[in-house]
Amino acid sequence: MIILYSVIILCLIYTVTNGFQDGSSVAATPIMSRALSKFNTVVLVSIFEFSGAIFGGSKVANTIHDISSFPIFHHSLLNILCSALVAAIFWNYLTRILKFPSSSTHALVGGMIGSLWAASLSFKYVVWGSLNAIYNSTGIYKIVISLFLSPLLGLLFGCLFYNFLLLILFKSSTKINKLLQKLQIFFTAILAFGHGANDTQKAMGVMILALECAKKTQYNTIPLWIRTYEGLAMALGIVLLAQGIVRRVGSGIFKIKPVHALACQATSSCIIVTGSILGGPVSTSQIIASSVMGVGMGDRYKGVHWYVAKDMIIAWCLTIPIAAVVSAISYLSIFKYLK
Repeated sequence: MIILYSVIILCLIYTVTNGFQDGSSVAATPIMSRALSKFNTVVLVSIFEFSGAIFGGSKVANTIHDISSFPIFHHSLLNILCSALVAAIFWNYLTRILKFPSSSTHALVGGMIGSLWAASLSFKYVVWGSLNAIYNSTGIYKIVISLFLSPLLGLLFGCLFYNFLLLILFKSSTKINKLLQKLQIFFTAILAFGHGANDTQKAMGVMILALECAKKTQYNTIPLWIRTYEGLAMALGIVLLAQGIVRRVGSGIFKIKPVHALACQATSSCIIVTGSILGGPVSTSQIIASSVMGVGMGDRYKGVHWYVAKDMIIAWCLTIPIAAVVSAISYLSIFKYLK
């Protein structure tokens, strides 16, 4: 039971780190465009992140749940989950220190792959799935497609939506900024709900695996207590906002004004909510950052700080392999021996 409680606690800690990592990206555009104060942004985002955890469905949790074929009732599964979560938490804290808006989802997936390999010294328990079609993929392939396709969509639609806004607002005066700031509040709420729905479910999927292993029974639904604890953990993460990530996303890539922020928020919220509906575990920080790049391209290509974007992309590419290595090492050196 100690190992089970350890998994549950680590799931909650992971969600807190997700909150200050990806949640800081959610809060970046309204804060840096001055649509909302930092305090009001944190309150708004926390409320809707919690709501997303409660009412956001369970398709993403099912996707995370199904990437492992390790025997559910084998006690070693709990050790595997512990090492995967430790690796993901380590990466989230490291990237907070480095002020990089990295992907908590990449970190968790990498951690799962590494610990599953370490448990058998092979990848036989990793469910790679099928790649029949982008919309009908399964297993790791579905997650990888979701994670790498969504930033490309953020880049493309961020650019297109920004230019669409310019056409609509072509003859508008600067007074329109007040309306744009009010619209930002609406889209920030949607974005926070989508992030809360998508990202809390990743930890929920791991928690359900742990409960099934310990209780020797399968769960068809996510209990309300899990949703509540995960929602509170995410809200706490938002309160612990990483100001360095807020600045990097909100002004480090491109200097954001109200019209830019609105385009980013509208684009990101649509992609993230769609991912939750389809069961695709997307990376909020990647989508928001790529949307900022897309909007910057649409406004002025040379205005985008591409060296910052390059460093972020490198961090994205390193996340899965580093998390996998850290997870494998932690399993082989520590968790393998715990009973």
